[in-house]
Amino acid sequence: MARILGLKLVVIAAVATTVPAEAGLKDNIIFSSCASAMRKEYQQADKQLLLSQLNATCSCVVKQINSQKTIEQAKASCINADQPISSNRKRQSL
Repeated sequence: MARILGLKLVVIAAVATTVPAEAGLKDNIIFSSCASAMRKEYQQADKQLLLSQLNATCSCVVKQINSQKTIEQAKASCINADQPISSNRKRQSL
């Protein structure tokens, strides 16, 4: 449990330090919503979500939405259908 909380804090800190203060709140909300949705989908599919995959996908979604794309357009642009999803159930997922 502490490890998962630590990973969440690392993600929040990484996002907070890479965006300007005026855009930070909006971008953090978008990123957090994306991350929550990804975690839920992977958990329901009993698949492992890698932190690098979550960061890359949700950062892309933030950029797309900031470029005036809809959520559906952002998802279509950012989800790599060619990238396999790990099914290693022994590892902790996010």
